[in-house]
Amino acid sequence: MLIATIDIGGTGIKFAAMSKEGEIREKQELATPDKLDDLLTWLDSCLSKQAYQGIAMSVPGAVDRETGVIGGISAVPYIHGFSWYDKLASYGLPVHLENDANCVGLSELLAHPELENAACVVIGTGIGGAIIINGKLHRGRHSLGGEFGYMTTLAPAEKLNNWSQLASTGNMVAYVVEKSGQTDWDGRKIYQEAAAGNALCQEAIERMNRNLAQGLLNIQYLIDPDVISLGGSISQNPDFIQGVRSAIAYYVDRYEEYSVVPEILACTYKGEANLYGALVNWLQEEGQWPHL
Repeated sequence: MLIATIDIGGTGIKFAAMSKEGEIREKQELATPDKLDDLLTWLDSCLSKQAYQGIAMSVPGAVDRETGVIGGISAVPYIHGFSWYDKLASYGLPVHLENDANCVGLSELLAHPELENAACVVIGTGIGGAIIINGKLHRGRHSLGGEFGYMTTLAPAEKLNNWSQLASTGNMVAYVVEKSGQTDWDGRKIYQEAAAGNALCQEAIERMNRNLAQGLLNIQYLIDPDVISLGGSISQNPDFIQGVRSAIAYYVDRYEEYSVVPEILACTYKGEANLYGALVNWLQEEGQWPHL
């Protein structure tokens, strides 16, 4: 039996028919529509092709698991403020939604079922993430578990200077734009220019890596996870992963109080992590996850 997995993103929607073991049998993609009705029509065409046992969704925003309402705001504003349980009730299937960063974290349980405690840090315009404790997502009382970007690593000044503002890809790009006076920068170009010897780009990368390392060491010593997985498109760049590991080693070598070096890995499933994490969430919520 198959689970319909759905990943709603700001630029694209993904749909995959997945086995409970995580095998993708069929996959479709769509540029994010402008209207909810267009999204629902497309989803209906995907869901009507074969029989499913359930619907698993990865979505931006905070999910109320009791009501199926996606709170907050996102790049897809029309998905918020109503019950997805009600909207999809006509299919007669159990529906489970989870926040997209949490899904990235949950996907690592499919890749590494032996993990008990883990952290996932998703790095992009800002920083999000997930905490896995005893093989399950730790959401927290206010659903803020894993919102690592709010962590402060510098004393607040006029601005908060939280981790998202100091260590994200978005911050690295903004730094290069400000210092260079040019606007045509993105993360990939910065790494390319750094490899070619651009001193400003090298400085920006080192700055980001040092800021990331401070936060990752905080996470290690707060929850002591087996691994910390890094997600976001930048995490698939081996130079990025090695740079973060080197920055952590710098602090561990410099300060004798640090006796443990975090195990840093890139998230396994890359651009499909949200689909796999939605599957894991559905299986856990339905009591069908075999590794608990």
